[in-house]
Amino acid sequence: MAGGFKGIYFQSFAVKMENAVIIFLKYPEPGKVKTRLAKDIGNEKSCEIYKLLAEGIIKNVAQNNLKTYDGHIFFTPADKENEIKNWLKSIIDNEWAFHIQYSPQKGNTLGERMSNAFQQTLQRKDCKRCIIIGTDCPEIDATLIESVFEILKEKDIVIGPCKDGGYYLLGMSGFVPDLFVDIDWSTDQVFIQTMEKVQKNNLSCSILKILTDIDTQEDLYRYKSITNPSFHQSRT
Repeated sequence: MAGGFKGIYFQSFAVKMENAVIIFLKYPEPGKVKTRLAKDIGNEKSCEIYKLLAEGIIKNVAQNNLKTYDGHIFFTPADKENEIKNWLKSIIDNEWAFHIQYSPQKGNTLGERMSNAFQQTLQRKDCKRCIIIGTDCPEIDATLIESVFEILKEKDIVIGPCKDGGYYLLGMSGFVPDLFVDIDWSTDQVFIQTMEKVQKNNLSCSILKILTDIDTQEDLYRYKSITNPSFHQSRT
C-alpha cells in the first residue's frame, strides 16, 4: 500500500517539460513486425531483430536523456499495453519512467496515427516542441534528440531523411496536420512529398543527415558492416 502510494505521488507531481519525444512502437509478435525482413530470414528471427532495435533505441533515448524531454510511447495493438509495459520495464530507468506516458495509436493509416499522436502531445499546455521517431533506425540517440530540440527553438520543422526515401525523425514546434495528408506512406516518395508540404505551408525547416532504417536483410548487413567491419569480412 505504501509503495503504491509513493508511485502515485511521484507520477502525479512529475514535472512536465516543454519538449516531448513520441516513440511509435509495435508489440513484438512474429509475423506482425519487420515483415519485409521476415521474407529473407523468417518471422522468428526478424521479430528478435525488431526487439533488439526497439530496445536499443529506447535505451539510447531514455537512459542517456539529460532529463530535458518527456517520452510518449504510442503503441499498437491497443490491447497490448500491459505486455508492452512489462517488456520495457527492465529497459527504462525508474527516474525517466515518471516522464513516460503510454497511449494506443489511433487512425486507419500511418499518416492519421502520426497526426493524432502529434496533436494529442502538442495540445498539452506545457509542450512547445515535439519529435516523433520509430524503432527502425539504430543511430537515433539522446544527443541527436537534444540537438533537434535546440533547432526547433528557431525552426518550425526538423526532418531526418532515410536512404530509402522516408524519414526516421520528424520534429515540430507547432502542429501542422497537412504534413500527414496525401502522402504515399511506405514508399520512396515520403520525404519528397513531405518537403513539398513544408514548402507549401511556408515553414522554416532544417534537414538532418541521411541515416538508414533497418527494413531489409541488405539494410541489416550494411549497418553491421559499418558498426563491425569484421562482420563484412566474415560474409566473404
